[in-house]
Amino acid sequence: MGTPSLPPLILALETSGETGGVALYRERLLGEVLLSGSITYSRRLLPAVEFLLRHLDLRLEEVDILAVSIGPGSFTGLRIGAATVKGLSLALGKPVVAVDTLAALAALVPVSPYPVCPVLDARRGEIFAALYRTEGDEPRTLLPPGLYSPEALCAHLSGPTLFVGEGLRVYGEFFRERLGENFLQAPGHLREGRASAVAWLASRKALRGEFCDPARLVPSYLRATEAERNRGWKRA
Repeated sequence: MGTPSLPPLILALETSGETGGVALYRERLLGEVLLSGSITYSRRLLPAVEFLLRHLDLRLEEVDILAVSIGPGSFTGLRIGAATVKGLSLALGKPVVAVDTLAALAALVPVSPYPVCPVLDARRGEIFAALYRTEGDEPRTLLPPGLYSPEALCAHLSGPTLFVGEGLRVYGEFFRERLGENFLQAPGHLREGRASAVAWLASRKALRGEFCDPARLVPSYLRATEAERNRGWKRA
């Protein structure tokens, strides 16, 4: 009998917000480096990957699948994550899985009796948000990811709702005042971006063969970038 093959080793990157990091996953979380703060991911991401591989006694060549949080979120962070995964895929010849950022945030709370609402600050008085049902499997979409005003998002909510995401730093008090006892927050260690959640969702998508072409990997911004807005203004 031949030696049974190991489940795929997944290297996941989360760079969509101020809190993110890298994780290695093979049917379970093997290790994770959490990154937070204002230092750009371009300076920390690959050193974190190298650190994690070294301390798990693994080599980059052993990675089977690359996964990345694809947005919405920080334009700069998303570009860095996508570019890093593209480069690694080209160098290693490994497939890529793209994971929706808001779904990954909802996956931090895999079993919730209430709808889970991830929110990210989109600036200019708006938020990126969605609504999911989580019942022990992958998050099921109730309200698709979109760009909302905080007031418009509240109009989509009925009953107790569990919030996650960095947007709570800015809008947490607004939601508390507007929703009262229907406003619930995940605990602090399950509230902001984690590469481990990206890895878990990527493992599910990989089982279904849901890979993406690295050459066509484009972040889901849900809003025009500053440069695109400036070009539109000049054309006008």
